[in-house]
Amino acid sequence: MTDWLSAKLNLRRGAFRARKKRTLPQIVNRDARTLQHWRHQFAGSERTIECHSMQLIGRDGEGDIFAGPGRILIDDNGIRFFMYGTADNNPAAFRKYLSAQASPYDPLEQFRLVATDYRGATWTGGYTSVDFFTDHDRDWPLTGELQGLSTHVSDFWVARSAGIEMLLIPAVDLPMDEAMETSTLIGGELVHWSRGSGRQRVEALGSRIDFELDPSDKALWVTATFSPDLQPVFAERWLAEPLRIMLGAPIYPRLMARNFGDGTAHVTFLPAPMKHPPSIFGLRPPFVVDSYPARAAEFWQLYVDILTMIGTARDEKGHQSLEYHEVTRLYEEVIQTRKASRWVISMTLASTVESLANSLMSEADKVAEYAPKALEEMGDHLRAWKGDMQLRARILDSLAFASRRSVLGFMMNLARANKVERSHVETWRALRNSVMHGELTEPWSTEEGDRHLRELIALMHALTSLRIAKG
Repeated sequence: MTDWLSAKLNLRRGAFRARKKRTLPQIVNRDARTLQHWRHQFAGSERTIECHSMQLIGRDGEGDIFAGPGRILIDDNGIRFFMYGTADNNPAAFRKYLSAQASPYDPLEQFRLVATDYRGATWTGGYTSVDFFTDHDRDWPLTGELQGLSTHVSDFWVARSAGIEMLLIPAVDLPMDEAMETSTLIGGELVHWSRGSGRQRVEALGSRIDFELDPSDKALWVTATFSPDLQPVFAERWLAEPLRIMLGAPIYPRLMARNFGDGTAHVTFLPAPMKHPPSIFGLRPPFVVDSYPARAAEFWQLYVDILTMIGTARDEKGHQSLEYHEVTRLYEEVIQTRKASRWVISMTLASTVESLANSLMSEADKVAEYAPKALEEMGDHLRAWKGDMQLRARILDSLAFASRRSVLGFMMNLARANKVERSHVETWRALRNSVMHGELTEPWSTEEGDRHLRELIALMHALTSLRIAKG
């Protein structure tokens, strides 16, 4: 019995010594990330926040119109609240409800939602248009769509460095300089090893921007420092814009944290599609960029160039704009056609090409190809003609159009300068004139139809590259 016990103790000592000898990778003590606290709560495709208290408030000074418990439902369709409300003054509450219904485009007439969940977090949902979600004969079962949820936090887990954090959920597959290596061991024996995308750092607008795949492989972190050219309110909108243009996909952050550097932060939850695969519309779909380092470098340089174009754009008053950049908005429209008919895709691509070309034209580019004197003499000749007045008016309208260079004329000049393909411009002219005037395309795939779509996309990409270079 003593020999058996001694052998067992020696076996345990040997296993303990083996564990001590095993070397583990060095753990990096990085800055805490505010969104780590929220990531799992909002990572799934559908989430419900149960709230013990909800208030729908009106204008400043009106106070709570409705109050009661409820829930907030978050899914791929957006964010919606459901409230079992009561009102202190039912007649006044009903008048407010009718006033909001009568003025759907006036945000100040709508309600604002404030909700406190069972974890103690107080969420603000902004302005919302409310309606009943079930039949009722008492109280106020109300529902409404929310554009987002935000809360102010202050705790030990809040990041101590000022900057912006974003979580893209699910993760976006991007080429990265630094790889993530994962090892799985059982009893000290390696049973699985993998290597994939890890982290990428770029510099733009005076800020350091990091992209890092979460170890769970289910989210992509985007973090950035602030700078004079990348202020918090703009960083929250700009950092994902280049990815939508480059990948041709509806990529929006699910969670954002604006860290103030003093242990406090503003956390925002936004509706974001749970599926965003790259599409043929993207300017530079990565597809891990074939794993060639040079192509990966091109990918990230393009990201920097697009972000720089967005950050240096100014509105008519010379200010940075909170609106998405015009190129981003055009690509968002094209992205929405991925499940549309070929006719709708053709119309959207043709319109996008025309809008991009217009944005490239300077005042000098808009000068007509015809001599001013010739246009003036033709106008005098037409006005002197005493025939059909309606026909004369129509021809004079056409003459007015000829007094400025057309988009087609501008793109033909680009083709002569080898900046776009002439055949692509010819395809645009043919399709633009037909689909914009109600002529349907084939609803199914054909060799000619597919070629036309590819040429329109190639022309859109060429003009986009010129627009990015223009800044």
